[in-house]
Amino acid sequence: MAPEARTGTPVTNASRDAFAAVQLEIGGAGAPTVAALALRRPFEPSSHGLDPSFRLTRFSDLKGRGCKVPQEVLGRLLDGLTADEAASADHDPLFHVAIPRHGKCEHWIGMDAAITPLRAAGLSLVQTTDFIYPLVDDPYMMGKIACANVLSDLYALGVTDCDNMLMLLAVSTKMTERERDVVTPMIMRGFKDSAMEAGTMVSGGQTVVNPWCTIGGVATTVAQPTEYIM
Repeated sequence: MAPEARTGTPVTNASRDAFAAVQLEIGGAGAPTVAALALRRPFEPSSHGLDPSFRLTRFSDLKGRGCKVPQEVLGRLLDGLTADEAASADHDPLFHVAIPRHGKCEHWIGMDAAITPLRAAGLSLVQTTDFIYPLVDDPYMMGKIACANVLSDLYALGVTDCDNMLMLLAVSTKMTERERDVVTPMIMRGFKDSAMEAGTMVSGGQTVVNPWCTIGGVATTVAQPTEYIM
């Protein structure tokens, strides 16, 4: 029910956005507006029944680029995979028989996303996966950041439309049940809302427990050659 329906008085756009922001905070239905997201209250652990000292960033020991394997090391680690791909270009590795290939892969390992030609002429599957550890203490905003991080790999190749997303979430074993039950839905909602803002949807994923909290996902789209940049 809209606020004016309850009060009987007209409301401004600003008050509508404030009302939407409250709905967002308590998990109300409907897609949030940009203005409502801007008005969203900062995360306060105590308001959710958590200890005031709760910090999401404490559930991982590394941040940002500190989690990355150095590029020169990664290159050496991937040498074997690249060789395997070349060796199996024409034969099934299990039965050692010739298998049909529907097109040469246009993607080299190390790109932001994989580009795989499909059976349908002229179309390719563009897909990427990524995950990060908590960078901010607000679970909802962390979910949004994680989703944007996944989508950014598509955007790096000039792909502006994403057909579908999956979410990957590892809940820290160091969290109490209360922390888990509060934080996990907020992360998921942030991820979903960010996907909706990008014009796509989250259709599934995987959730596990792990010593470190990890948030990420998979972004997939089908594109024509003119819709991506190599």
